[in-house]
Amino acid sequence: MTQPARHHLRAAVAVAAAALTAAPALAADYPSRTVEVIHQYGPGGGTDRFIRAIAEPMQEATGQSFVPISIAGGGGVPAYVTFLQRPANGYTLVSLSPDDVINHALGRIDLTQVLPLVRIQYDQGLLLVSKDSALKSLDDVLAAETASPGGLKVGVTGSAGFDDALIGLFNETAGTQLATVPFGAAEMVSNTLGGHLDMMYEEYGPTRGLIESGDLIPLVLFSDERLAELPDVPTAKELGYDVTLGRWRGFGIKPDTGAAELETLVSLFRDAAADEGYKKVEAESALQYRSEFMGPEAFQTFLDKEIETYSQIMNQLGY
Repeated sequence: MTQPARHHLRAAVAVAAAALTAAPALAADYPSRTVEVIHQYGPGGGTDRFIRAIAEPMQEATGQSFVPISIAGGGGVPAYVTFLQRPANGYTLVSLSPDDVINHALGRIDLTQVLPLVRIQYDQGLLLVSKDSALKSLDDVLAAETASPGGLKVGVTGSAGFDDALIGLFNETAGTQLATVPFGAAEMVSNTLGGHLDMMYEEYGPTRGLIESGDLIPLVLFSDERLAELPDVPTAKELGYDVTLGRWRGFGIKPDTGAAELETLVSLFRDAAADEGYKKVEAESALQYRSEFMGPEAFQTFLDKEIETYSQIMNQLGY
C-alpha cells in the first residue's frame, strides 16, 4: 500500500471512527430497502452461511433484508470489481477475509478503495492426520522432515490462498519444507483418511465431527491458546513456532459513505454479533474462541498488520 493511499484510507477510517464516537447520528430512514453483501465464494459455503446468520438479527431489527450476493471465480477479483462499481449509498457491502488481503498483496486488488467496517469472526485451524498415520505429534512431523526434506504432503483447500500462506509461514518459522497439495474440502478429507496425504490443514469447526469420531487426529493448533474442547492439542506457539494466523470474516464499504449510514451499520452489526441466535450459530461452528467484534478503527489496525504479514509470506513463497 503506498503512503498516499494509506493516508487516504486512514483519514476515511478516522472520520468514520469520529462519527461513531460522537453524539448518536443513526440514519432514521436507513436502511429503507435491501442491503446487498457481495462475496467471492459459492452459494451455501461458509461465507454465504455466515452472512445469512449475522443478517437474521439485523433484518429483525430493521425489517429490511441483508442478502449475500455470490460472485465466484476469477480468484475473487470479479466480486471486488463489482463492489467498486456500486454507489456509496450504504446499500452495498463487500465481504472481507484473508483471501482479499492476499489478493491485495499480489496486486490483484487495491484494499485502499474500501473502508473496513467491522470484523466479526476469527477462526483457528489445525494440522490433522488419519487415525492410521505414523505421525503422532509435531515432533514426528519434524523428524520425518529432517529425514526427507519436502517429503511430507499437506492437503489444503485451494491454491495460493490462506492455507498455502499459513503452511508457508510455518515452513519459514520451523525451517521445514512441507509441500501443500490443493483439493476441494471433501476430497482433501478423503485423501487424508485414505493415506494419500500425510496431513491436512483445516479449521476446527468443519473437522470437529471427524475428530470426535477418532478418524482424524489433530497434532497442532494454530492459535494463541489451546481450545477447551481439545485440551491435549498443543499450539504451535507453545512449541516454539509463533504461527497463530486464522481465517477471519468482516465487511467493508465505500469510504465516502455517509456518516449516519456508517454508524447505523456498525450499531446493527454490533448488536447482531451479540445476539443469542447468532451466538448459537457461532458456537455450532466452533467460532466462539477468538471471534471479537471490531469497529472501523480497530479493524483497520488489524487489517494493516495482516497486509504486512501476508505481503511478506507471499513474497517468501515466490508469488
